[in-house]
Amino acid sequence: MRYLRLCFACLVLALAAASSLHAAPTARPVAAPKTVLFVGNSFTFYNNSLHTHLRQLLIAADPELVFPDSLKSMTISGARLADHEGGLKQMLESYDWDVVVLQGHSLEAVDPEQSRAFRSSVERFAQLIRDDDARPMLFMTWAYSGQPGMTADLDHAYRSIGDEAGVLVVPVGLAFARAGEEIEGIELRTADGKHPTLEGTYLAACVFYGALFALSPLPLTYDAGLDPALARDLRRVAWQTLESYYGSNQR
Repeated sequence: MRYLRLCFACLVLALAAASSLHAAPTARPVAAPKTVLFVGNSFTFYNNSLHTHLRQLLIAADPELVFPDSLKSMTISGARLADHEGGLKQMLESYDWDVVVLQGHSLEAVDPEQSRAFRSSVERFAQLIRDDDARPMLFMTWAYSGQPGMTADLDHAYRSIGDEAGVLVVPVGLAFARAGEEIEGIELRTADGKHPTLEGTYLAACVFYGALFALSPLPLTYDAGLDPALARDLRRVAWQTLESYYGSNQR
């Protein structure tokens, strides 16, 4: 486990070169975060909140890595990213964050009527976060049920936005698509076709574990009460998605 802790220094941070929006982001070693704030809406807070499951994954890796108040979320139901401006400023003033994850409305990045405002919010918030000596990250959300083409649209939009703002994109939406293709019978969305089931939230937490700490979640024992074999498949998909998105040099 001490070896794993040393590996935490290999966080993937830099984005792809501006010459190609579809090039894989590159990696460079930086210190692993000790404090992370998730800013978003119900896509983050469903199932007792994504950050709660990320905390349990960290405890499974090494209980000494989890500090009091090290992981928090600030969420508003149905919120667009701009709705968090006042709250974000307050949270940046009140706590010392290493990483702040930004999650907007599930359509903001791809809706022509909303995308410009979303891009503006990402750039503005990213600067606020950097000014506070923290690192911004962008939460790529997932396609709705029955709309598989939405995945490619989200992927393209988030790569573009992340490149413009210099913000690392965490490809949760791509992991959802991959899991749907590879895990028979998996249900990652609730009956409304949008919000995550426990399986979906667990998968998202595994993706963030891998992206934040450049470690595979596959060896971890925390399964959120899911069938252990299914949880292992979800951890595998999370890591394979990250390897594909960032390149195998993230390890």
